[in-house]
Amino acid sequence: MKPINSNWFVRARLKNRHIPLLVALGDTGNLNRAAEGLGISQPAISKLLKDLEDGLGVALFERHARGVVPTLYGETMIRHARRLQNTLESVYSEVDALRQGQQGHVRIGTILTPCAELLPEVIGLTKQRFPGLELSIRTGSSRDLMAILDDGELDFLVARFFAGGQQHDLNFEPLAEEPLRICARAGLVQGPLSRAELNAADWVLPPAGSVLRQEFDALFQRVGMRPPTKVVNAENLLMVTTLVEKNDVLTVLPRDVLAHYARYGMLAEIDVDPSIEAELNQGLMAYGIITKNQQLLSPAARNVLDLLRATARKMSLG
Repeated sequence: MKPINSNWFVRARLKNRHIPLLVALGDTGNLNRAAEGLGISQPAISKLLKDLEDGLGVALFERHARGVVPTLYGETMIRHARRLQNTLESVYSEVDALRQGQQGHVRIGTILTPCAELLPEVIGLTKQRFPGLELSIRTGSSRDLMAILDDGELDFLVARFFAGGQQHDLNFEPLAEEPLRICARAGLVQGPLSRAELNAADWVLPPAGSVLRQEFDALFQRVGMRPPTKVVNAENLLMVTTLVEKNDVLTVLPRDVLAHYARYGMLAEIDVDPSIEAELNQGLMAYGIITKNQQLLSPAARNVLDLLRATARKMSLG
């Protein structure tokens, strides 16, 4: 890095006031009119110009009775002063947009269900109101996402809250429950299935330890049955839905996610006894907004959070 005193503008004693001065003189060719436009006196503008010329060691303007005419040096300085002024104005506009939350990068972590309805609505509203924002969406399990949030790689989550460990400083705002439904490819099952038939079926299920898997296994354990053993474990939604579409297997999905695939005739809900459905969702944990420290969120992240809250309220009432 060069020492600062090697820069020409330091040696020439260039001040921030010289930039608008050069632009004004280039526009008006007159000291008085330039002074009026800048809101300073004519002697003050003459002194500023003299100081700059002395610092550069060249004459920037030729003085005439009717005004000033830029020399070759002056034309060069005016041209660069205009560019610099435009750049500084752009910098201010960009900084102001960041301050107002109209630009920036917002990183959201989410579980599966909000991806079906809530987040697409929020993202659409965000792009309408803040088109300069960049959004990144990361999906995963609630526990994994909370660890990533704790590391500072995400701004906030739409997930379930699990207390413990390093997560004592996280804030949780409940939004909605995530009812689960048993489903298969359209047309596979004709009529209701009993617990015994569900237990004997082939399944594609979330990995052991996940919330959805825990709820599914508990469905059988509550009536003294072992959970199904003919299981393919798959976490990726594309893999799950593709396996279900192409094979005679069942799976369990959040209601809103299933509704999305059912609209296109890809999956269908399996008819089960109402008591089975109730037990499947017994004690199911609600999901919501998880933040680490809202005071440290960028204006852009706070804007998206406000839209998320408003959209969730609207959807819960609708």
